[in-house]
Amino acid sequence: MHLATDLDAVAELVYDTDAYLFPFLFGARRRALPILRELIKLNSNSFSHRYIQVYEGEGRVQAILIGYDHREIDKKAEEADFKRVLSAFDQILMVPKYWILQPFMDKSDVTGFYIQNVCVAAEHRGKGIGSLLIRNFCETHPSAVWLDVELGNKAALQLYERLGFSIASKKSIFLPGLGSYRLVRQP
Repeated sequence: MHLATDLDAVAELVYDTDAYLFPFLFGARRRALPILRELIKLNSNSFSHRYIQVYEGEGRVQAILIGYDHREIDKKAEEADFKRVLSAFDQILMVPKYWILQPFMDKSDVTGFYIQNVCVAAEHRGKGIGSLLIRNFCETHPSAVWLDVELGNKAALQLYERLGFSIASKKSIFLPGLGSYRLVRQP
């Protein structure tokens, strides 16, 4: 990823990764994109440019994957990054959001690398780009690779299963109908 040229496109794709999560965390697109851009520029959080792989074609970013070993992220440094980009009011609002999302954020069962986000720009979906990024990540990190997929996202679940992932557990939160499967792909 090139911060100077890719930042805006990457922030937009990160936001587009989850139609519910990012509006819940950071608000509407117009408000959230500056926050995501700042987080991407920093080094110590799970949205850092250090963990982002991009797929470029036709001179622009067409897809992104964010993946890392969660055990290497310093939680205090990550918290400092969030405090740096969020207003005091937004930090206060994050407390109940963090509590609600805790089952998703808990990675104590993840024993290898974790794919946090994958997004292909709408006009480039169906071309195998997302699969290519995931395969490349798995080949680059020949240990267990984990990811989460929303309970209702059957198409993504089928795709991940075709790529060698299997369901390891089910994560639920107290909001009805929301939750995810935690999947793993063993080497």
